[in-house]
Amino acid sequence: MIVGIDLGGSKSLAVLRDGERVVRAEGGPANPSVLALDAVQEVLRMLVRDLNIEREPDAVVLGSAGISKPGLAEAFEATLRAAFPRARIACTSDLEIALRAAIPQGEGAVLVVGTGSGAYGESGDRRVALGGGGYLLGDDGAGFALGIAAARLVLRSYEERAPRDPWFAGIERALDCADRAALFAAIYRTPVPVATIAALAPIVLAAADTGERSAVKIVQGAALELADLVRALLRRLDALQRPFTLALCGGLIRENSLLTFLFETRLSNEAPLMTILKFSGEPVEGALVLAERASAAR
Repeated sequence: MIVGIDLGGSKSLAVLRDGERVVRAEGGPANPSVLALDAVQEVLRMLVRDLNIEREPDAVVLGSAGISKPGLAEAFEATLRAAFPRARIACTSDLEIALRAAIPQGEGAVLVVGTGSGAYGESGDRRVALGGGGYLLGDDGAGFALGIAAARLVLRSYEERAPRDPWFAGIERALDCADRAALFAAIYRTPVPVATIAALAPIVLAAADTGERSAVKIVQGAALELADLVRALLRRLDALQRPFTLALCGGLIRENSLLTFLFETRLSNEAPLMTILKFSGEPVEGALVLAERASAAR
């Protein structure tokens, strides 16, 4: 019996697999870069509880954003160890489990674009992770970046520093605002409404796909940032000019859009032998792949 856990920025998911038996438990956002550690650990405890595990699993693998934050992996392991004192437990990055969900074995890379963005790849002995800096330091080209760019445009329109485009109405409905003061109230809350702002991204993408120039400009910038991120990753993996597979994972890039078109066009010019795989599954599948390996190694 194995357990895989994905602590995500929009939702969290735990899956137990015991032969043919599969049990799933879902929870709320659990990004430790946004929420307090106590809150994230409570989500984790609720996921474990909701699996209704009758006997101890052989292995448990957890993937989370921000796992390199000092003490975070140890805190998650302690929480899991309290529930499963004899299981093999590993806490790793959300990027690694995404890679192994899309490419279970061998070398390859993954670009994850959802609320945030990050890239991870493996080749031989090389293990390289880039991006994932959170909404303050990075996550360029991802949902939060797209959403906050849209909110800034709406603010400029309120102040008559930019024209008012028709698609701004969708942003206003999502934020429940119709003027400058209401926009400030929607954005400057505690805790920072990262998920709410990131949820504006599909509105931006839809507007760009219909040719709205201001939205197209935002999406062009995002595609450039994502392509630069992947190019840097491939260079460090020595994979720019040889056959290699890149998986695209996350709600913003697994469907065709102007963003994916611009990203793939730019990347194909710089990595002509690259194979791009759009992965529509769930990253928690990669946690199960790694848990299966750990179980087999017992």
